[in-house]
Order: sequence, then C-alpha cells, then structure tokens
Amino acid sequence: MTKLKKVAATLITSIIILLVVALFTTKKYDVVRSIVINKPKAEVFNYIKYLENQNNFIIWKDLTSDTTWVRKGKDGEVGYTSFWKNNTGVKTEGEKEITRIDQGERFDFELRFLYPFDLVISSHMTTESLGANKTKVTWTTNKELPYPKNIILVFYDYGARLGNDVLKGLNNLKVILEDTDK
Repeated sequence: MTKLKKVAATLITSIIILLVVALFTTKKYDVVRSIVINKPKAEVFNYIKYLENQNNFIIWKDLTSDTTWVRKGKDGEVGYTSFWKNNTGVKTEGEKEITRIDQGERFDFELRFLYPFDLVISSHMTTESLGANKTKVTWTTNKELPYPKNIILVFYDYGARLGNDVLKGLNNLKVILEDTDK
C-alpha cells in the first residue's frame, strides 16, 4: 500500500506543479507572417478578401477529401460564412466567417472548429503597397487559451507550428497571384 501512496503523492504533486506553472504561463499566442507579392495592392486585396479563395492557397485544404460545404451570404462581404463537415479521414466540422473588411487594407475572419473540439481562432490579413507592383501581405492569427489549458503552451509551440503552415499558405498565394502573368 505504501507504494501506491507514493505513486498517488507523486501524481498529485505533479498535477499541482503543472497548475502552478500554468498560472505564470502565457495564455495567448500570436502568429504573424508576411510575404511580398509582385502585384498591385488592389489586385492582391481583391483576391484575398474572398473566403473561398483561401481554399486555393491554404495548406489545410488537402487534409480532408470528403467534405460537405454549406455557404451563407455573399463571399467577399462581412457575415459570409462557409460551413464544412467531413465524415471520412480526419473527421472535422466547423465554419469560417468574414468578420470585418476595411476595403483595400484589412480582411478579418474567424475559424471556428465545432467537432471534434470547440476552438475559435481569429485571423486577419493586411496589404501594404511597396510600390506600383509590389504588395506586402501580412497574415496574423491569434488565440488565447484559458487557464489551465494554457499549460500546453509550455510543451508545444503552437506559434511555430502554425507559423510554418501560414507561411506555406502565403507562398502558395504568391505563386497563384504571380503566375497569372504567364
């Protein structure tokens, strides 16, 4: 019985230590990645403001093969929502919604996972002219994890992982937009 008590005491102590560490751990992570696209700002913005165009450049589109989509509203306008449900492979359900558009400047959207877990991620993309045919696109994503869930940020760098995925998406966007000249 003393061996069992030692194991229980060790487990309880470990949990307490993790909870204390979580108190002092950041609850938020931000991912900011940018790329320069050799196209005019208006042309770039008029492409990225359409939520459905994301399916052409985000890397996550390939993770599901059998997905049902339901769309509500008019793409390119605030309130447009795209719902998805996938029943094969990686089973997921969620929605993306355009939450704000500052024409020519900034495009905000929310990604809401509904299944297998509840998660809301806010993102926005901005465009900045660097010349007649050069546009800097910045994609920012942020998320706040409540205590004690934030303890995962000690062990897993969401920012780095998500940052790599966002940068791959931006590189895909660059190829798509610059390839229109050929």
